Amino acid sequence: MTNILRNILIVSVILSLTSVPVIVSAMPEPVPATQTDRQKAAAQRQKEAEKRKKEQEKAKAAREKQKAADAKKREAEKKKAIAAKAAADKRAAAAKAAEEKKAEQAKANAKAQVQRDKEAAERAKAAAQREEARAKKEAETKAKEEKAIRDYEKYQESLANPKTEVISYFNLGLRLGYAAMMDKIQPMQDGSLWGAGTLNQSNAYQQLKGGPGVGLDLTYNLEYGHFLFETGLDFRFLNSTSAYGFTATRQDATYGAEYRYLFDNLRETRNMLEIGLPLMFGAQFSRYYFLLGAKIHYGLPMGYSQKGQYDITVNDPVFTEPYGMGIHDLNGRTNSAIKFAQPDVSVAAEVGLDLDEWLQKQPSDSKEAKKKRQAVKPGQRQPFGQEHIHYRVALFAEYGVLNTNATPAALPVEFAADAVPVQSTNTMLAMNGDTKLNNLFVGAKFTVQFEVPGKKARPVPPPSSYAIYSVVNAETQEPLKVAFVETRGTESGKIAMREKQIGPKGFKQKHAVGSFTAEAKADGFYPATQVFEIEKVGSTNYVTIALKPCPVLRVRVYNKETGLAVPATVQILRSDKEEPAYNLATDTTTGTVRQMLEQGPKYRLHIAQLGYDTLDMDIASIGDSMNVALSPIKKGEVFVVKNLFFATNKTRILSRSEEALNDLYMYLARNPKIRVKIVGHTDSVGKDEANQKLSDGRANAVMQDLIERGIAPERLQAEGRGETQPVDTNDTEEGRQNNRRVEIEIL
Repeated sequence: MTNILRNILIVSVILSLTSVPVIVSAMPEPVPATQTDRQKAAAQRQKEAEKRKKEQEKAKAAREKQKAADAKKREAEKKKAIAAKAAADKRAAAAKAAEEKKAEQAKANAKAQVQRDKEAAERAKAAAQREEARAKKEAETKAKEEKAIRDYEKYQESLANPKTEVISYFNLGLRLGYAAMMDKIQPMQDGSLWGAGTLNQSNAYQQLKGGPGVGLDLTYNLEYGHFLFETGLDFRFLNSTSAYGFTATRQDATYGAEYRYLFDNLRETRNMLEIGLPLMFGAQFSRYYFLLGAKIHYGLPMGYSQKGQYDITVNDPVFTEPYGMGIHDLNGRTNSAIKFAQPDVSVAAEVGLDLDEWLQKQPSDSKEAKKKRQAVKPGQRQPFGQEHIHYRVALFAEYGVLNTNATPAALPVEFAADAVPVQSTNTMLAMNGDTKLNNLFVGAKFTVQFEVPGKKARPVPPPSSYAIYSVVNAETQEPLKVAFVETRGTESGKIAMREKQIGPKGFKQKHAVGSFTAEAKADGFYPATQVFEIEKVGSTNYVTIALKPCPVLRVRVYNKETGLAVPATVQILRSDKEEPAYNLATDTTTGTVRQMLEQGPKYRLHIAQLGYDTLDMDIASIGDSMNVALSPIKKGEVFVVKNLFFATNKTRILSRSEEALNDLYMYLARNPKIRVKIVGHTDSVGKDEANQKLSDGRANAVMQDLIERGIAPERLQAEGRGETQPVDTNDTEEGRQNNRRVEIEIL
């Protein structure tokens, strides 16, 4: 458009310049005039020429100006075109950059999308793996639970049809009793003991006295049902004494005199040490048992000893009457060697009873263990791991059936050829080769048994049964964020699940088979209970408890003077009942307590805290937040320590006084500047001096308890006033109980 206008302007200027001469030539020739007129005309022409010249110059200037303007315009248009081109180039570059950036962004977006797709695939894969793991875990858990149920049922079946158990014991036994070596002296075929003319058998006797015996057993015992078997090693030491009396004669070939020797009390003591192998069989019924069998012993070399006196009488042909040569001590043997035949076989019997129910140590003396412990019935053994040491006591008898005499035959009394007294002696077992020796050992036996458990099925606990708890709002049925549930046995009242915090996802708890009562509570809701029953092992019950919303009463108790929290017992009483509806304890740090109250009844607050004035006030609304200020008791005031108990006529504080003592300690700890006097009082029963001493002792006992809890001794005083300051009559039990008190006086 600009170019068109410019071209039109140029054409117009050119036409105006070329049209002037044509116009002049076309004008008519003027009429001659006078000189003046000619001068006027010349001046006029001159003027017109100048005018034309000026117009031409003006036109030229205009043209120049127009030309300059056109040049300037062209320059401006050129610059504008250049700027437009630069702008276009810039726009093109920007567009190109934008396109490149867009392409790069698209590429980055595509890459990010690929990464997101990859991450999503990984998340999906991880979720699938988690789901697979969860499903696998659930399947494993289910399979494990099913296996547990099968194992439990199998175990219960084994209990219903038990197999006979083999139990092994290693025994350590000690035997004490009476021992005897019973020698049976056989006469010779001619009727004498040592041959004809050497011993008067009619005057001979022997008497068995016996002696002590001791034995040690290291044996193995097997028990199979009622059947018993025992073998091992048996050690025994036997000591036995026998007394003998007899006469012997001797002829002096030179003078013809006859010497008669009278032994009226010859004592021979024999020792025997044996090691043996017992083979015993028997049975056990309840706490009683018996064993019968044989024992094969081998004796170790031992010895014998003799002592005694003898009297010598001489029949001399020179004298008409016999005469005596006095009493002589026997030159007997001491610890002389003696031989015994091997082996020594004895028949043995043992009858006794188990002492487990009296001597067996219990696993634990704790209260919990006592509750769980089952009483041991007579003859019943506790399983290995609880008590594996057992005790027995028995009577036993052992008799040797084989002859153990191995002493060669010889005369028990020997003489020298030219000597009258006895030269030497030998054991009485050597009278002749037919002398028999049988051993006897009877007495009491104490045995300690170390049990080695046999192979038996391990006890299989019942499979776990579960209850899945959830607590919901009774109005919205939405799960509560925080609730607390405690479960007890419906019949026994024992805690089956201690208080647990339950969230929106619920809580899974193991339970035994039985009937249970679950109580749920939460802030801002009334507590509620739910009774449920687990009928069989391995089952799962869903227990949903709905709580109804309710307002909450909040009480804060503090010291009126210091503003500090006071740990106090807060009683909430209903107007229609005398007994407190709630006994609450404030938090020891904040002094606060919270309680939901049932709508409808009127309530009042009662606080009787040690060291403070008693407070009673009405509760206007069960949803109030109450700040209660307690005024501390001032100097000189006296108050009674409630629920403080002593043993009858003793200064010993009973354990049920712990709460009262702790309250008194907390009061003194929170008021460190207070000093107190502990005053003991009694009733009038008994002597005045005894009551005074009792009151002193009880006051000092309370003071000592506070010192042990950490109260400085300089803050405490103790005084007994006996029966001198009663607060009630001493004629009734209730009055005497009120007079038996401990008071605290603020100093």
